[in-house]
This record gives sequence, structure tokens and C-alpha cells, in this order.
Amino acid sequence: MRRLGLDIGTNSIGWCLVEYGAGIVDLGVRIFSDGRDPKSGTSLAVDRRQARSMRRRGDRYLRRRSAFLNALIAHGLMPADASEAKLVAERDPYTIRQRALDERLEPYEIGRALFHLNQRRGFKSNRKAERTSRENEGGKIRAGAERLDEAMRSAGARTLGEFLAIRRSEGKHARVRMGAENQSYDFYPQRPHAEEEFDAIWRAQARYHPDLLTEAARASIQRILFFQRPLKSQEVGRCTFAGMNGVPEDERRLPKAHPLFQQRRLNEEVNQLRIVSPGGKERPLTLEERDRLIWVLQGKKKVSFATLAKEIKLAEGQTFNKESENRRELIGDEVRAELGAKKRFGARWLHFDLEEQLRIIDRIQNEEEPDTLLAWLKSEYGLDDAAAEDVANATLPEGYGRFGETATRRLIEALKGDVITYDKAAQVAGFDHSDHRTGEVLDRLPYYGELLTREIAPGKDEYGDPDERRFGKVTNPTVHIGLRQLQKVVNAIIDRYGRPDAIIVELARELKLNDQQREEHKRRIRENTAAAARRSEKLQ
Repeated sequence: MRRLGLDIGTNSIGWCLVEYGAGIVDLGVRIFSDGRDPKSGTSLAVDRRQARSMRRRGDRYLRRRSAFLNALIAHGLMPADASEAKLVAERDPYTIRQRALDERLEPYEIGRALFHLNQRRGFKSNRKAERTSRENEGGKIRAGAERLDEAMRSAGARTLGEFLAIRRSEGKHARVRMGAENQSYDFYPQRPHAEEEFDAIWRAQARYHPDLLTEAARASIQRILFFQRPLKSQEVGRCTFAGMNGVPEDERRLPKAHPLFQQRRLNEEVNQLRIVSPGGKERPLTLEERDRLIWVLQGKKKVSFATLAKEIKLAEGQTFNKESENRRELIGDEVRAELGAKKRFGARWLHFDLEEQLRIIDRIQNEEEPDTLLAWLKSEYGLDDAAAEDVANATLPEGYGRFGETATRRLIEALKGDVITYDKAAQVAGFDHSDHRTGEVLDRLPYYGELLTREIAPGKDEYGDPDERRFGKVTNPTVHIGLRQLQKVVNAIIDRYGRPDAIIVELARELKLNDQQREEHKRRIRENTAAAARRSEKLQ
């Protein structure tokens, strides 16, 4: 009987093939890169993605500029001759943009002002991007835009172009710059500033050139000038139990902001709690204790274990099994606590049916235009300005869970019925939580994505490897590289010595951690080491 032992780390795989009665057949180590920068620990793909994004932005700008110039030529606002166009380009665009509001411009001057507006069309505010960088660059841009609005009002400038012309006349710069102690922008133009100026210039000049500045010309030029590609939708993975016991084969996972996900997670976590008594055995919660804790947690984002202990009147010295120095609280229903807050929907949130709640959540998470979202909230639900702003800025959990709606509903029913853990609830709901084997015996180890279709996101067209494109891949680069290397090692051993009778695997704890979890793990080690050192000093 031959057994293969594998020790899989973040950048190496140690292996040993043993035959009982004969000893070690062979052993070795395969070393490889973990796909991360050795200094920062971030994925090497980050730098490649940033460089690719810069190239795409540059290429798209050049294509838009060429299309915009051709449109101006087609509508008589720019000369077709290159030498004449060069002379037009040498004129000061800021002065022309200011004059365009009050006096008649020549057609080519109008084209020069609009062409310059195309080059400086401003930042397109995007709520989805702002949520991930609200405290960093996104917040600085928003603050810079607010400073610009205030500065325009103080200067009496009707448009962005007029404001910039006034600054230049005062000897100040017209480009966006970062300064001050906190490295903030003194002003930052956004897309609405350019859109308002375009409308103002077109209205003013259409009085002098009605045959030239027609509605058809306006629609054509405006579309090119302000066209913005929509964000790509995220590919959502299939439910862990897809195709099992009545769950549709193509059912997708629920987002973490879905009320059903919140219910399932909350019931699952509370059911896992145990009461720990000094010198005694752990005991599970009673049904009454469980229901009381869930009632408390439903309306809160977080509740301390001390508060939960008081709610069910634990005796002195009794604690919860999940309570530790690093974990002092339990997460509640984040969505209900956030949107059901008094400053947002308040008690109204509980009276919305699930479909209505999902409609609101989807709009909050996916509406890219801040003004559109605020207008919708105020007209649809009668919220005042402050409440609509608070709802729009609600912090909802990002990402997706592991289960689709069908499996989630059945798990919730099982978890509510008794104080049982997830594995037992899955069994009651008609699933096996861990054994997804088909019984098929393979001669070689296939690509991992072929076997883990329920655990990873589907493939994408841009993936270079055909297996990754077809089956998808793990987004964590360390795990992905480790599994691909494992495939090579195991198949090489099979090719040389035949298929082993058994395989034993040991995994490094760090292998599956993402950047945030890795840093949290290191922080916890530092804290435990420091605490141990303090205890040693006290004992000495």
C-alpha cells in the first residue's frame, strides 16, 4: 500500500511517497512564487491591473478625442484642414469659454471651447467607487468639488470655464493640484460642472447660430462628450447546493445585504453559542435563550457579549464560548439595523415586504448617480433631504454568501426549529454540508475549478488559460497558484510511480487568508506574544 503525504504551504509543497513494508519510495519539495509582492504582501496582479487600466483609459481618451473632433468638423465647428485647426487650437480656450456666455463667437471659436471642455470634462462621480474609497481619494475629490462650488459662488462665476478664466486673470493656476497639510485639493471639477457649462454655452450661442447649432448637432456632440461606460456587473457564483435536492442547477448566491442572508447568518451564529461555566462542561442555549438573543441582535449592528449575558441572566462567572480577548461582541442583523434606524426608514422598514426591501437595497448598492438615487428616495418614499441622504449613505455589507435563496430558506427553517448547528441544519434541510463526491474515480488530478464549481466564481472571457476561462478560478492568488502547483506535483508522481492508494494533506494556516485576514492574523500573534511576555514579567 502506497501513501502520499503532502505539506502544502504558501510557496512550497513538500511531498513524500511511502510504501508500507518497503519504506520511503521518494520525496522532494517544489518551490514556487506565491504571487505576492514580498514587501507589501499584495497580489502581483494589482500592479498589472493598474497598468492595464491606465493603458485603457489613455486609449479610450484618444478615441473619444478623435471622434469628438470629427463630429465638430462634420457640424462646421472645426476646420477640416489640419493647419487651420492648429491655428484654432492656439487660441486661449479659457477666455473663449468666458466670452461664450455673453457675446457672439465665430463657429470655430465655439468648437475650440467645446474641444477644450472635452479635454477637461471633469471627474464622473460614482457612488459604488466612492463607497470603497470614502475616506481616501474619493473623499478628497468630493471635498474638492464642494470647495469648487463655494469658490464659484464667491467669485460670481456662472460656469466652470468662467471661474477658471477669473483665476488665470488673477495669476492663479487653472489645473487641479493637491496641497495643504492634509494633501487635499483646493478645487476639483466634476462632470456636472462640465455638463452645466456645455448647456450654458450651447444656449447662448444657439441664438446667434440657429442653423448651425441644431438639436441634432447638440445630441451628436453631447453624446460623445459625456459618454461613460457602465461598470461591469460582478459574476456571481452558484449556490453551494446547486443541483441538489430541488435546488436549481443555475441558482446564484445571495448577496450579504440580502435580508434572508442576514437571517440565516444570525440564526446560525447564535445557535453555535455555548454557555461555559467555571470547572463545568459547556452547554447549548435553551430554545428560550436562543430566541431572546436573536430578538436583541435583530435590531442592532453589534451587541457585546456582556450585554447578551445580561439578557439571558447568566450566572456570575459564566461566559459564551465565542467570547475572547480579541472578540468582545456579536454581529447582529446589519441591514435591518442600518436601514431601520430612526434617521432613515425607522419602523417603516419592518413593514416593507421582502420584495420592497430588496428593491431599496438594490437601488442603494447599484445606482451610480447620487442625485438620481436621492430624487428616487424622496419621491418614492417621501423622505426629507436629511433622511434621503442618510439612506443613500447607509453602510451595507458587500460581497456574497455561499447559498442561493432556495437553500437559504430551508436552512433558516431548520435553524429556527431547534438549537442546532449548521451541519445538523443542512441535514434537516436535505443537504450534506461537506460530502459532494460523485463516486467517480479519476486517473489524474484535474484542474481544481472542475471539481469546485460550487466554491468559485464562473470563468471570464479575459482569462488566458482555457481551464480558468471555462471553470473559473479562486480569486486569492496564493490559493490559486498553490492548487495549480499541487496538480502538477500529484500528476508528476502518478506518471512516475502510479496512483497512490491514499493521500494525506497538511495545509499551512496562511494559505487561504486574504490580505486583511493575513494582517489580522499577524496582529493577533503580536498581541498574544505581548500578553505572554507581560504574564511572564508578572510571574517573575
